Amino acid sequence: MVMMLHEKSMETYEIVLRQLNSFWPTVVDKQQMMYHISHAIEKTIASYDVSNTKYYLQKGFSVLNSTVYAVFLYHLSHEIGLRGGSSELADKLYYLNKIMNCVEWYWNIELPEHFVVEHPVGTVLGKATYGDYLCVFQGVTIGANFREKECLWPVIGNHVTLYANSSVIGNCHIGNNVIIAANAFLFNEIIQDNSVVYGSSPELVVRNCTEEENRKMMIRMWKSEP
Repeated sequence: MVMMLHEKSMETYEIVLRQLNSFWPTVVDKQQMMYHISHAIEKTIASYDVSNTKYYLQKGFSVLNSTVYAVFLYHLSHEIGLRGGSSELADKLYYLNKIMNCVEWYWNIELPEHFVVEHPVGTVLGKATYGDYLCVFQGVTIGANFREKECLWPVIGNHVTLYANSSVIGNCHIGNNVIIAANAFLFNEIIQDNSVVYGSSPELVVRNCTEEENRKMMIRMWKSEP
């Protein structure tokens, strides 16, 4: 069966392989790798096509757009790790993303179908449960509360935006249409739908808004309601 590949698959394949070999000797099955790259490009485009990200809208998918490329490398490592049968290659791609873009997004986390980043340097996204239409900025941390016999991860709803240096840690439940302000720190918190969150636990400031008001605040991130 002939596989239909994205038009930028060959160019991207050559760049990714060259980058991998700059750090580790890497041998791949070209046809299989091209298929995974094409699929990762399509998944990246699916996110950014519904976003209002300025430089993506100007140029489309490009390996020279570092934010888009960071998301692409996550999708590629995730695809290969879960479906490509090579955790070693997935580890290399994850590590490559960490080296090039300073992001900590291990390939076995499940980021949503629509996921975009702005200035992703220093973001740490752990094994939380992520809702759709997630946007994160620089320095964001989503992590666990580790206890002796359990590990509690956040549950994050749909249409959540986390601004610079905000953190969501432990047994947090974040509703839909939530904006987490820059430098906010949430620890074991429950946040209702349609909220804007400031400050730090245990003295958070939570402002409730209508769904329409929150969507207007997020219009910079996403186009109209899908």
